[in-house]
Formats: sequence, C-alpha cells, structure tokens
Amino acid sequence: MDLKFMFFRTNWINLLGIFTAVYIYGIITALSQVSTFNDLGNSLIWGFLGSFIGIIVFGFYFWLGFITIMFILDLILLNMNRKYLLRKLFLEWVIVSSPFIYSDIKYNNWVFFVAVAGFLVAQWYRAKAIGKIIAWYEY
Repeated sequence: MDLKFMFFRTNWINLLGIFTAVYIYGIITALSQVSTFNDLGNSLIWGFLGSFIGIIVFGFYFWLGFITIMFILDLILLNMNRKYLLRKLFLEWVIVSSPFIYSDIKYNNWVFFVAVAGFLVAQWYRAKAIGKIIAWYEY
C-alpha cells in the first residue's frame, strides 16, 4: 500500500479527537443550562442528541473541507523522514486551524476553540501512529 495513503488513513484520529471534544463541549453546555434537578434528564437527552446532530448535520461542510485540506497537506508535507514529523504536523494544525481561531476571536464562538484544541491533541496522537508506520516501513 502506498505510504502517503497510509499517512492519510491516520486522519481518523483527528476526526475522532475533534468529534469527541465538540461532543463533550455540547453536553457540558446543555448541562450548564439546567436550573432544577427535574430538568437534568431532559438536558442530558438533548445534550447527547443535540451535540451529535449538530456535529454531523451542521458540520457536514466543515468535515468535507477538513478532510480535503488534510489530504492535500498530507501529500505535500509528510514523507519517510521522522526528523521533523511533529513540526510538520504542527504546521498542518496551524494552517487548518487558523480560520477557526480567527472566527473564535471575531465572533466569540467557543465551539471552534474546543475543536481546535481537540485537533491539536489528536495531531500529537497521530504523530505516534505515523511514527509506527514509518518504523514498520523501515523494518
């Protein structure tokens, strides 16, 4: 299998990291609006369902653009050299996250900040997975 394609296949880590961070943020936001103990059950249900639907349906264009940009940057930046892998993944994070960080600052929309933070953590885990792929190819 082509090495670049194997690098691209590690993007599931990014998707899972962003999805998890935004999902937890949605649940916490729903729980923060609970005023009585009786409202807790409804808030939990709507927190889980609302976060899931919001991430999947309303974030469709985000996911489509994100995957496309990550594919292009993986083709350009990643190779067999492990020496600058973390720097390359950090550069990838900066390029992809910059519009969302700007949006956070301009519109005070914290969900993008949570997504960017989740993406940064996921990139670190992705570096480990890519390192294993490179080690496997070197062996």
